[in-house]
Amino acid sequence: MRVTVFFISILAFISFRSKAQQSPEVSQYVIHQPFVNTASIAKSGAQNGALIFKQQWLGYEGAPTSFFMNYNMPLKSASRFGGILLSNDRIGIHNNGRLSAIYAHKFRIDSKSFFSLSAAPGLQFIQSDYTQIQTDFPDDPTFQGSATSMFSVNMGAGAYYINKKFFAGLALPTLLYNHFEPTGTENKGTIGFDIKQIPLNLTGGWKKDLGKFFSIQPSFLLKYEVASAMQIDINAMAEYREVIGFGLSYRTTQAVNIMANYRISKLFKIGYAFNTQIGSKLGSYHSGTHEVALLYGIENGRQTSMNIPKKIKRYRKKKAKERKKALKKLQKEQPELAPGGKRNNKQPYS
Repeated sequence: MRVTVFFISILAFISFRSKAQQSPEVSQYVIHQPFVNTASIAKSGAQNGALIFKQQWLGYEGAPTSFFMNYNMPLKSASRFGGILLSNDRIGIHNNGRLSAIYAHKFRIDSKSFFSLSAAPGLQFIQSDYTQIQTDFPDDPTFQGSATSMFSVNMGAGAYYINKKFFAGLALPTLLYNHFEPTGTENKGTIGFDIKQIPLNLTGGWKKDLGKFFSIQPSFLLKYEVASAMQIDINAMAEYREVIGFGLSYRTTQAVNIMANYRISKLFKIGYAFNTQIGSKLGSYHSGTHEVALLYGIENGRQTSMNIPKKIKRYRKKKAKERKKALKKLQKEQPELAPGGKRNNKQPYS
């Protein structure tokens, strides 16, 4: 309906006039962390990535839709990694796109832990098509004009620590402050640095094996942005053989996420997340927020920690112990075979 599209466009217009600083929001960062901390790309020693499509407020005309893409790879070194991060948010008549390059360097602490630092220079593009707005008053000066666009640069940074079971990260998605004021007749924008305007992502969690096949990974995300209230996510992801995963997340903005994922091959995993607001009157007008993901790379499974030379060494050691144990048993049953023992070669009289 025209009223619905107009209502959403007004909300988005107010948001864009105030601050276009909010970072994109993904629910399945629990299984692919570069979306909240670019330094986490050093976690894997192989190529990996993700594609995510998000539809908010399904069934509500003009509701926001988002697309996210990430790809990472080692840079001919065990300590250097590179990647790209792309996102696009469409809200009513407004389109907000971001493209960032990622560089991360890994610093190994010991054989089981390391920390990494990252830098992510990026570009941001905003476009508003005012020709799609239909108002009650012809030639409304507030919405006159055709499509307008603005372009800016920015920089992100991150730090990440991980050992065999625990991880923690601190990320600054944008270091520069962009203030946009798009109108139908002119574009206004300023870029500056203000430490009070820098958003912050703080993450942490650990992994616990529950027997041979099951594992659980509790985690949290603290997200702070000047333009919105502080957000805290409490997550729990359970997995069976790292093939089937199921998770729940509670967000302090009174939202609940239900997540599920399945490994379809050694290299690919699919994921789904459903988000709903608790006690929201808007919920009666739509069927929630849906998010579909396709993840690529061996970093999504136990193959990451697979060390072939170490496994061969363990196998040889195990076989040597088995042979030694068998020899001791044989010597106990037949003492004459023991080293230094005298073999009885006397034959009985016939």
